[in-house]
Amino acid sequence: MKRIIILLSLSALVAIIAWSCERDDICSEDTPTTPHLIIRFYDINNQDETKQVRQLEIDGLDDDGESMGTILSRTNTDSIVLPLRFANENVETITRFQLEKDADFADNSDDSNDSNIDFIEITYTPEFIYVSRACGYKSIFNLRNPGGITQDIDSDNWIVNTEILNETIENENAAHIIIYH
Repeated sequence: MKRIIILLSLSALVAIIAWSCERDDICSEDTPTTPHLIIRFYDINNQDETKQVRQLEIDGLDDDGESMGTILSRTNTDSIVLPLRFANENVETITRFQLEKDADFADNSDDSNDSNIDFIEITYTPEFIYVSRACGYKSIFNLRNPGGITQDIDSDNWIVNTEILNETIENENAAHIIIYH
């Protein structure tokens, strides 16, 4: 009889432990995470048409203007996806990028020694959004308006103008900013 009571007690203990365990929380790959900034390039002379940037290379810059690494390397493209830095919620943050493209040649030669560098600065405020226990938090970004995107002006800018399409960066479904060149 004593063995039966011990066996029933152990069975009850195992059942209680198994019942109280939580299932593994795994963040699904389909769960939206912190979005990137999407920029589309358009033709300044025909502003309804996208226009590829020839051999575009993009570096992220630190607060001192030094390169933090190449984000995009020598690609012909009409759109880019850029990461934004953040540390504290509701604190205005600035991320700078160096955009270098091959110069346009009338004869379309492939001279890679002649390029044009422009700098853009994105100003925004991060906001943290709780997703779930498994996924934690994601950030969305609220671009400053006006002034969410600015560029350094020099004697040979290839970026002619910019336009903010969406002040809140909360997904990667569409472009947030247009650059005309």
